[in-house]
Amino acid sequence: MNLEEFNIIIFVTGAILGCIATLAIKSATSKNANKLSASSSSAATIQSLQQDLDKKQVIIDDFIADSSKQLQATEKHLQALRKALASGASQVSNVSIAETATQAPSPESEVITDTAPPRDYALKSDSDEGMLSEKFGLDGNSDKEFEPKRAV
Repeated sequence: MNLEEFNIIIFVTGAILGCIATLAIKSATSKNANKLSASSSSAATIQSLQQDLDKKQVIIDDFIADSSKQLQATEKHLQALRKALASGASQVSNVSIAETATQAPSPESEVITDTAPPRDYALKSDSDEGMLSEKFGLDGNSDKEFEPKRAV
């Protein structure tokens, strides 16, 4: 084999390997470009979803604010009707109706003022222990009285 033939074989082999490497790099680049475009489209989708959620949140907030205003107006109207009923009832009957409504305390404003310890309601004499005592109940000695006598 001549040196020239060997050089030609090496050149052709190099060209083929170069083409294969170029195709491999090109396909890897196109895959990365597809992933990048897909991620940018998903980012756009996430942003559009966030905008939709923000719009819906604004609608909900407006609805709650309007409902609160309507509730306050209804409460004022109810208070006026209660006053009118109280004044009309005093003229017609001897039954008195309070003008102000008795409102139930809200859980936030409720304050527990009774901090006394629990009371002992067991029937006892002065020397006996009460129901809340750890010694309250049957004694170990009294169990023997309740057991039936057994024949041996």
